[in-house]
Amino acid sequence: MQPNPPIPHTATVDDKGIHVTTAAGKSRTYSGGEVMTLTQVIDLTEGAATLCQVSTEACMELVDESAQLAADCDVLIAEITEKGVGENLIGKCEQLKEQLGLQAAAAKKLHDQIQGGEEACRTASANAEVRHGQIFRAVADSPLTKPAERDFYNAR
Repeated sequence: MQPNPPIPHTATVDDKGIHVTTAAGKSRTYSGGEVMTLTQVIDLTEGAATLCQVSTEACMELVDESAQLAADCDVLIAEITEKGVGENLIGKCEQLKEQLGLQAAAAKKLHDQIQGGEEACRTASANAEVRHGQIFRAVADSPLTKPAERDFYNAR
């Protein structure tokens, strides 16, 4: 079941703060600090999503590397068998190949889990941007925030 899409809030700014009205008609006044916190939450979720993306790429590189090393083990086993030396060595190579398969499977599972986290972070960031974007625009567009928005945030 898909959740309902986020509905943007409306906002106006005056000398008392940022007045926000939800789609349900509820009103609340935010301080500049609260608006900064909303901005930071959006930035943090986007940063977490980027970190997740880098981690999933690293997991897939590990899967590929494990597969390549397992293939190298097959070649090594074939060469050892052809030369007829070292049964213990063949056993160790087969054990290494098995461990590489387990490592690849674990990395793939971790990749899938992190990818779900990345999707959740990106969704949370996008939903917060849709829902609270009007608040940020109201602050940016307000004559009270000129010439710099930071002064507005710091004064509240």
